[in-house]
Amino acid sequence: MIKSKLHYFFIFIFSIFLTEHLFAQSINIVGKVSDAADAQGLISVNIGIKDGKTLATTDIEGNYTVKAESNAILVFSYVGYQTKEVAVKGKTTINVELLTDEKVLNDVVVTGYGLQNKRESSGSVAVVKLEKIRQVPLASFDQILQGQAPGLLVISNSGQPGQSATVRLRGVSSLSGANSPLYILDGVQITAANFTSLNPEDFETINVLKDATATAIYGSRGANGVIVITSKKGKAGKLKIEYSGLYGTTDYPQNPVELMSSSEKVDYELLRGGTFISKLSKEEQDKLRAVNTNWESLVFQQGKTNQHQLSMSGGTEALTFYASGNLFNQSGTVRGTGVDRYTARVNVQGKQGNVLFGINTSIGFSDYQYVAESDRSLSAPLNALRWANTYETAYQADGKTYTDLRSGSPNPVRELLERKRQINELKGVGSAYLQYNFPFLNGLYVRSNWGTDYENWDETIYASKLSSAGGATQGKSGSLARDNKIQNRVTGTNSLNYTQTFGNHYFNAGVYQESVQFNISNFGYTGYGLTGVLQNEAGLTPGTPTNDFIPGVDGRKSRNALLSYFTNVTYGYKEKYYINVAGRRDGSSRFGKDNRWANFGAVGASWVISEEGFLKNNKNISYLKLKLSYGRVGNQEGIGSFASKELYGSTNYEGRQGNVAAQLGNPELKWEQKDKLNVGLEYEMFKGRLAGSVEVYDELTSNLFLNFQLSRTTGYGSLRRNFGKLQNKGIEVAFNTINVRSGDFEWLTNFNFTYNKNTVKQLAPDTPKDGIVSGFYVTKEGLPTDTYFLVEWAGVNPENGNAIYKKLDGTTTETYNPADKKTLGTSVAPYFGGITNTFRFKGIELSTFFSYAFGHVIYNFPLADLVDPNFYTDNVAKVLNTEWRKPGDITDYPRNTQALQNNVTRFLEKGDFLRLRNVTLAYNLPKSLLQKAKMSTCRIFVQGQNLATFTKFKGYDPEIVGTLNGGQYPAMRQMTVGANIGF
Repeated sequence: MIKSKLHYFFIFIFSIFLTEHLFAQSINIVGKVSDAADAQGLISVNIGIKDGKTLATTDIEGNYTVKAESNAILVFSYVGYQTKEVAVKGKTTINVELLTDEKVLNDVVVTGYGLQNKRESSGSVAVVKLEKIRQVPLASFDQILQGQAPGLLVISNSGQPGQSATVRLRGVSSLSGANSPLYILDGVQITAANFTSLNPEDFETINVLKDATATAIYGSRGANGVIVITSKKGKAGKLKIEYSGLYGTTDYPQNPVELMSSSEKVDYELLRGGTFISKLSKEEQDKLRAVNTNWESLVFQQGKTNQHQLSMSGGTEALTFYASGNLFNQSGTVRGTGVDRYTARVNVQGKQGNVLFGINTSIGFSDYQYVAESDRSLSAPLNALRWANTYETAYQADGKTYTDLRSGSPNPVRELLERKRQINELKGVGSAYLQYNFPFLNGLYVRSNWGTDYENWDETIYASKLSSAGGATQGKSGSLARDNKIQNRVTGTNSLNYTQTFGNHYFNAGVYQESVQFNISNFGYTGYGLTGVLQNEAGLTPGTPTNDFIPGVDGRKSRNALLSYFTNVTYGYKEKYYINVAGRRDGSSRFGKDNRWANFGAVGASWVISEEGFLKNNKNISYLKLKLSYGRVGNQEGIGSFASKELYGSTNYEGRQGNVAAQLGNPELKWEQKDKLNVGLEYEMFKGRLAGSVEVYDELTSNLFLNFQLSRTTGYGSLRRNFGKLQNKGIEVAFNTINVRSGDFEWLTNFNFTYNKNTVKQLAPDTPKDGIVSGFYVTKEGLPTDTYFLVEWAGVNPENGNAIYKKLDGTTTETYNPADKKTLGTSVAPYFGGITNTFRFKGIELSTFFSYAFGHVIYNFPLADLVDPNFYTDNVAKVLNTEWRKPGDITDYPRNTQALQNNVTRFLEKGDFLRLRNVTLAYNLPKSLLQKAKMSTCRIFVQGQNLATFTKFKGYDPEIVGTLNGGQYPAMRQMTVGANIGF
């Protein structure tokens, strides 16, 4: 009986195992993986077994075929999308839709040659979040990048609409070559100077590439880092129509240096004597005291900003498109200045079988009216503004005729209104690509991308016969100067690429050939004799050999080319160990034939520590990656197209034109080269509440482009050669925190900080002991670039009112001696960054963004002029009422009969600042209202720009590079309201 029961028991157990085996047998599974939002097929999606190997990737249409056990669980993973698990349960057809993952999308790196998951990159890359800055009302998008990424120092230099910024990525790395990063838009290099005709509303991503492995594929072009921009693309599905617009006003800040009132200035001139005021009667002097003209109100104004954009996107799985039109208008806070910009963009992408193709085109036109700034000349309006006495008026009694100022300085209102500067720019950036995916090997494809950056730049400077410039032009009546520049850069890139996953192994490789050709031509002239009402060429007096109205003419043309071959390889194992290798060979036309070609490359490795067993299930650390990279890049920019060649120019001698030697050739001139080392740690902790990175870098530039002084008997002033070393090393910290997340309330913080130490490591052997002195600066081994070299100011002797200077031995003297100059800090900020706080409650969002920089100094030339008692016939600073006048006076301002020395630290000020750059309050309409209104999105916002600046600098704006030389255009303080609407 027992035997019989055991027999049936074993039969039952055997049947279970047999059933399990039958259900677990391998079956063929087919299907398609699509985007859940638009049902478009996704290429190269990884399909694998849970806790097992990868089986396959999807093809160009999103289709796949795998072989798996009938009870397996398939895992579908793709960069930018949420991973999805699906149980097979014996099914032979499984179609999957993936949802986008905003968190993962932030980890996608755009290198300009393709997309890369940040996990597999050992490079240093910062992703700028465009949703925070896309609608900041600034005409030049480079200014918008300030404080948005660690290592990226952006200094606006000016509040003038359309003015480009100074951008440095990990410091100044060349003394006479270029220091600006490379800008790439949809695979095409664009000029790093004029961004006025580009529309940031069309940008989809901005990635900042910093270290060797991230920039090595750009070779010599990426020596100073790379800023990669991609424009928006369409998605298959329903047509999407979006409108965005804003309107606002702009005000100028108050002058931090208070000038004398009319009454104070009359008293001061009477004290000094020798001016017309001492000859006036008491009644006439009192009339002057009562005038008090507000010159700033006559030169400045309330500016206005408005912007409108309409875009459409959509398409089918075979063809998608994005199209937009944008109008941007901004009048500046100085009368007669501003920008009008009109842009349009059309992007088309398609696929047919194994062929992918796309065209990205944008065209922009800008009309830029500007005023000269940082100019110490008396005729510069922003400089003349500071000199005008408040007891005088801009116009005579008729209200139309300009007043000639009694001091002899130009009338700032006349100089502003009678001398106009304008630049019209037409800019076109376009690219097209064609890609073929080989059907016989999944992941192998060939691609060709060609594009152009075209710019037609036309400048007009008009000076009427009433202006000081127009009236003093060799006695002629007015002048009109025109300068036209046409430049075109063509970039072509061809590549063969392969990407595949083999079980635990990931492999991606590309072989590239690239060419860049750049052509530029200039033509300009200055005509005279504007005696009529016309302010263009038609108003010029024709020149003849006898009437002295012959125009001055100038023209130039140059071209250069770069040819490159390079490769980039990434290998990964078990999604936790990665190696990146890049190699490149560049040939430049700028150098002699024996030095045109150079080899560059980089190697990097990363380790995703959080994938190891000891951290795999850690509750506090969800992601931890260590990365290391080293490589060498080159620099050929900033030295001109014919830097190694002997050049000749023209000259005029006794009325005859002739040739003259202009540049001594140096066929031995070669590439500057930069060695880069980077170590970084990326992390995410506490279930995403804290995420960030810490990076340490060391970059050494050698073979610097230096101008060696030559004997005057050679006929040349200098010869450009390669010599010297310059080092930048520092640390970058960035983190994002979720401070509070409770119910409908959320508080987020984004913070970044950079410290960069810049050091000149080596100069030429014949460099003087004190280094290379130029103006207020010195270049010397062991010091940063742009280091000030001045005599130290020690105050005023209360007994005699003489200025006191500090000698090198620490003692003081009343005798100024240039031999007592010492080094006193750099003008480039070593510490900088930004911090953003975002508060959300239901549909309401409030964000505040601060940027900061500190550790540098600025020489304030305008302040030096305003406290110079020698200029007392013009307006001066109020503090001169406290100057030394009798023994025992304790003051910082010496007696007014002593000559002022400018090469001292008296006007060297700290440039530290903390700026509330942007505050935005927005409201997103709830879905219930959107559905009733047949809208997909509706966001209403109000924002303030440059609302407050905390600084001790005595100027309109501390956000400048180097010395403040003359009148400054204040940073614009803006308030705007706007809306984003989608259908």
